Amino acid sequence: MTKRWLALLFGCLALALVAAGCGGGDDDNGDSGGGSGNADQQQAPAAKSGGGQVTMKDIKFDPSTVNVKVGDTVTWTNDDSVGHDVTSDTFKSGSAGGIGGGQTFEHKFAKAGTFKYECTVHPGMTGTVLVK
Repeated sequence: MTKRWLALLFGCLALALVAAGCGGGDDDNGDSGGGSGNADQQQAPAAKSGGGQVTMKDIKFDPSTVNVKVGDTVTWTNDDSVGHDVTSDTFKSGSAGGIGGGQTFEHKFAKAGTFKYECTVHPGMTGTVLVK
């Protein structure tokens, strides 16, 4: 009986995680963002599910560059024990360090362009979203 409850619990958790990834964020109003570039950026292909995923871990955005299409949503997940934020000239996650461990931030990209962003709490923690 316990195994059935565990299976039901994990099934519900998986469904909740999938549903959370389908939400949208604010539309952006610009075609380029602020922040500084990074010569050794990792690049990830566009997500097949209509969006991109970025992890905040070890005071870095991983991948540091993500490719998405117009209308896609990017989700940032904080897997660090310290707070982070995602700040660009055209979008912002909220207060400095406001994304705590285990929390996420989503933003939907309505226009094509290159959107550079940073964590204002940690100098050098930068990333880029390429929207085509």
